[in-house]
Amino acid sequence: MRKSLLWALLLMALCTIIFIFTKGRVDIAVAKLVIKNVPTSMALLVFTGTGIVIGVLLK
Repeated sequence: MRKSLLWALLLMALCTIIFIFTKGRVDIAVAKLVIKNVPTSMALLVFTGTGIVIGVLLK
């Protein structure tokens, strides 16, 4: 594996670990869709995963 790929995987793993241990709840509002009382860790993981997928598709 390339060194840059290993760094990317390490950063993703670190973010995932931090997000899992984040406590709290948030409300997510996108356009007219409102999702209330979502665990913060799940919201952060979903948005990080979405960003990763967009980055891979743009590459």
